[in-house]
Amino acid sequence: MTEKTGNVPPPSYQTIPQPGEASPAYPNEPPPKYEAPQGGYQQAPQPTEYPAQGTYPQTQGYPSQGQPVYMAQPTYVVQPRVGFGPDSQPMQCPHCHAQISTSLDYEAGALTWLSAGVLCVFGCWLGCCLIPFCINDLSDVQHKCPNCNKLVGVYRKLS
Repeated sequence: MTEKTGNVPPPSYQTIPQPGEASPAYPNEPPPKYEAPQGGYQQAPQPTEYPAQGTYPQTQGYPSQGQPVYMAQPTYVVQPRVGFGPDSQPMQCPHCHAQISTSLDYEAGALTWLSAGVLCVFGCWLGCCLIPFCINDLSDVQHKCPNCNKLVGVYRKLS
């Protein structure tokens, strides 16, 4: 084996300082001494003249100096999402803002058509397949406002 000149192994990190003993930055070197900078600190040059107050042009729409500025905050009314169900719901109408109990309208939905199709497959195609259209529990429910008669929400039996 040939040894290269100039290769020095890194310092050993096996020395662990004892409690109360200061740990050096490098194990075999003493910590560096702090030296104060020579010559002191230099101060930044101070301006000799300040502009006179009130000489800046006021932009239109802003009050002049010294007057407090009051900003009106917009008020947002956040209404929690209502989970519509098969029954009437008490709520505030989002259209006319009246406190209401929703009126219900029933319309044929996916469950109604599916049950009519199943009845047709099993041989009830002569008129018995129309029975699901007469049963409200198989229909989708539309919730409407009784004041303004606008649609507020829909409850679907089968999505």
